[in-house]
Amino acid sequence: MRRYLMMALLIGVAIGGLAPGTAYAQATGTITGIVTDESGAVMPGVTVEVTNTATNQSRTAVSGPDGFYTVVRLQPGPYSVKGTLAGFKTAVREGLRVEVESTARVDLKMSVGQLEESVHVVGETALVETSSASMGTVIDQKKVEELPLNGRNFTQLGTLIPGVVAAPAGLGGAAGDATPGGFGAATSGFSVNGMRNQSNNFLLDGASNNDTFNTGFVMRPPPDAIQEFKIQTHSYSAEYGRNSGSVVNVVTRAGTNQLHGAGWEFNRDDKLQARNFFAAPDPAPKPKLKQNQFGASLGGPLVRNRIFGWCSTSRKSAERRCASRSGTPVSRLEASISTSTRDFPGFASST
Repeated sequence: MRRYLMMALLIGVAIGGLAPGTAYAQATGTITGIVTDESGAVMPGVTVEVTNTATNQSRTAVSGPDGFYTVVRLQPGPYSVKGTLAGFKTAVREGLRVEVESTARVDLKMSVGQLEESVHVVGETALVETSSASMGTVIDQKKVEELPLNGRNFTQLGTLIPGVVAAPAGLGGAAGDATPGGFGAATSGFSVNGMRNQSNNFLLDGASNNDTFNTGFVMRPPPDAIQEFKIQTHSYSAEYGRNSGSVVNVVTRAGTNQLHGAGWEFNRDDKLQARNFFAAPDPAPKPKLKQNQFGASLGGPLVRNRIFGWCSTSRKSAERRCASRSGTPVSRLEASISTSTRDFPGFASST
């Protein structure tokens, strides 16, 4: 019996490996470019090695007859590119960065010389996306961690992008929490190009993260667990579909060869805040507010240069009371109505 179960498992894994993976959205990037010599002529057959400098993992490709090479499905992060060919110096490009759902153009120029010699070029990739017509912006890890967020909701950073505005309070607002009696996606956070905030397609590491009931997101990772995310607002490819507003692809952090960890606590307390305008005046106590958001994260190598891990956890506890200020007392309001209706024939005050 055990033997049959193992055979069934192996068959299932084999079938899954044969299934086409390009039909699904990916939380990866691409490096492409052309290899030329000093005269500008294209060079086929050049071995191009792309290395993630944070994990030391490499992928290789060979330039085609037109000199072009492409390396797809790269984990977002820092990279270096090296081109080698017998009779030419090794060409190296460093200081490159691959972003989610983006294509980095990295061209190599080979010089005649010994293979042991190398030419190093340090520089960032171009800021203008020339390989795709889609419009979008990547919010990197530095912005996610350091910009202030109310409630540590990463979707608030989406309003930094042109064409993206916070939803009305009744539909969740910038905080992503619908008001009592509100309607629609309570966890969408923003509207894009005039579309409803229910018209966003949320992805987590390339997988669907959409609430089919409220059409918002299901899982909201804490900022410390997010490496970066991209909001595509226009002309994104057909692999996404589903929504007419935007595509939000969130990439969670992965471990590297360096050990990283953090712990945090965010506190809001009524003792540290001024009295709300709608709260009762002194000597009445201020409305109670005690909110704590706390957590920790840890990541690093499990097997150096081979296996990496990252974990993060967070909790939130909140206790609050709403403040309200009543208007004109009912007795005074009735007296005012009774007095004013005496000046109009046909109207009489009721008692």
